[in-house]
Amino acid sequence: MIMTKFLFIISKGFEKSGGATRAMQFAALAAEKGEHVEVFLIDDAIHWAQLGMAEGIRSTTGEHMKDLVDELVKSKTPIHVCKACADKRLVSPDELVSGAVVTGAPVLVDMMTDPSYKVFTF
Repeated sequence: MIMTKFLFIISKGFEKSGGATRAMQFAALAAEKGEHVEVFLIDDAIHWAQLGMAEGIRSTTGEHMKDLVDELVKSKTPIHVCKACADKRLVSPDELVSGAVVTGAPVLVDMMTDPSYKVFTF
């Protein structure tokens, strides 16, 4: 039997921070329930893994982005940061939260096409 994994692909940055926070909330809830969760941040969403950038950001229902990122880090949820997106925005690996890793697009495509992953895009 194939173990189901949840892959949350988030592209929403500061201009859509409410939706990005909601996506992180779903990822954190799934991880809290014991599911295998991975988050892949692309485009402007890479900033959510950047130290200090999630401070003060919250959804319309009150969830705080920093708390959700902290929960994912605490649960050792892999947080992938798109390499090309980080390079373009001059974000280096040493600026990222603990456990976040810069990852190339081929890895994302491998996960998206792997039948053991359920893919959610935000």
